[in-house]
Amino acid sequence: MARARRGQGAPFLAACLLLVQCGALHGGSLPHISQCNFCFECEPTPPSASTRHRSVLDRGGGPKGAGGAAGVADGAVGTLTDPKWATEPDTAYEAAAIASGIPGALVDPLSVQPEMIGPIDHEAKQRLPNCTRCTGCSTVLSDMHAAPVTAEGLEGLAFMHGKGATNGWLFFGKVAGGSRRFIVKVYCMPYSKAHGRPQQCANEVYTERMRLMMAQVRLADECGAVGITPRVWVAPVEAIIPNGTFRGYHVRWHGLWMEEAPGITLHGLHTTRGAENTMYELLTKKMNKTQVIQQTVLDLLTAQCDRHSENVFITPAGDLTFIDNDRALGVVTRCGGDSMLLPGNRYHTQLRLGYWGPTMQYYKSHAGKPNFCTGPIDMRVVMDYRCYVPGGKIGADYPPGLKSCMEALARHKTPDIMRRYGFSSRKPAEILLRRSRDMLMMGFEGALAHSPPRSTERYVYQPQPPCCGIVLDMRGTPRCAQCWQPIVEAQKGSTKDNGTAARFKEVLVREDE
Repeated sequence: MARARRGQGAPFLAACLLLVQCGALHGGSLPHISQCNFCFECEPTPPSASTRHRSVLDRGGGPKGAGGAAGVADGAVGTLTDPKWATEPDTAYEAAAIASGIPGALVDPLSVQPEMIGPIDHEAKQRLPNCTRCTGCSTVLSDMHAAPVTAEGLEGLAFMHGKGATNGWLFFGKVAGGSRRFIVKVYCMPYSKAHGRPQQCANEVYTERMRLMMAQVRLADECGAVGITPRVWVAPVEAIIPNGTFRGYHVRWHGLWMEEAPGITLHGLHTTRGAENTMYELLTKKMNKTQVIQQTVLDLLTAQCDRHSENVFITPAGDLTFIDNDRALGVVTRCGGDSMLLPGNRYHTQLRLGYWGPTMQYYKSHAGKPNFCTGPIDMRVVMDYRCYVPGGKIGADYPPGLKSCMEALARHKTPDIMRRYGFSSRKPAEILLRRSRDMLMMGFEGALAHSPPRSTERYVYQPQPPCCGIVLDMRGTPRCAQCWQPIVEAQKGSTKDNGTAARFKEVLVREDE
């Protein structure tokens, strides 16, 4: 066969690339997504049964460290100091993962490794052609923010999902060929969600975030609050971005798969015109008060720093689900708690004073007047544990499941807690240990006021008095059923941390604990 003359290779290569783009190679079959850079229409390819469950049954992968725990540096955890608290088999978590139908779902937090999070071939991928159509996507992503979500059973009420403040990209996701919808959070996209510019990813940071989310599901289970937070798994995503500037970009690494919470967000209820009567019915007559108490205790125990009403769902029956728990256990610097459920912090106070609207102006001008009784109030303020426990105080009278799990945490050492919940660093385990001890010894209110980690000034407010009953006046405006006088305090959102760094280097537990 005659050789091609010099100079003919480049046109031939360009023609081949064009054929790939048109899906005309290999006898006219579509190219696989792995052969393309961008692919603008990817035909779903259901995973095989072996692919679907292999990673779950193998308990994930990744390098093994000391004691066989994946991803833990030698000597970081060592052996359990108390063999009575050995980690139980994850049979129930494996069964739940298999039942979800998510291919390759991991159940062991320490199986989640940094190299799984984000692309390792981004530059090489850019040298491949863009394809109009392709095949090979085992995950189907869709835009969470394109249209309102109708809340089932709530008279056609709908809400919009928030885009979130973190740099994770959020989607609805389904396994190809499946019908169940999940929330899929993809970290380490090479492009910023906010402005689209290229970005580097600290995949170790997001690996730890994923592990913390998985750990908090386990903690809630062990504390007798099963189902109060959605189950989460880390699993492969093989899909294309469905819309926007980066439509067609190939996501090909592990993401965080979350159960979709039922019902509607409290924020969605509050902002939907015409939903006032439904909201009143749900919050004053149907709301699961036990779950309010349980999550309040969990928010203090885990140093939750992002509990606002977009992260709380309520169903037609009044059951609650608390989502987005990735800003807890020390993730937020200098924050020991910021939750709408915990008196004395930013979110709790904002809900009662309405800093960005007419409510705050009303209280500024009226609260100091003689004989002032009450004014307009946000109905969400009834989500207050003080309204549902004797005397308005928990003290040491915790729900049984929560008390027993805190007792277990308090009598163990940091390495044991790390191993049990899959932490790769000491801080989250130290927080659980210290908070458990303080909450048992000081009671809930004492620990709320004094247990480290402490918050910097911008998160700290005077505890507002409880408003435990709501009435609608003749105009339909909600007001407290009893006289309610708020503590009017300026917002501190722009307050700088003026303290020295040494002030915030709190010792939670001793090094040998």
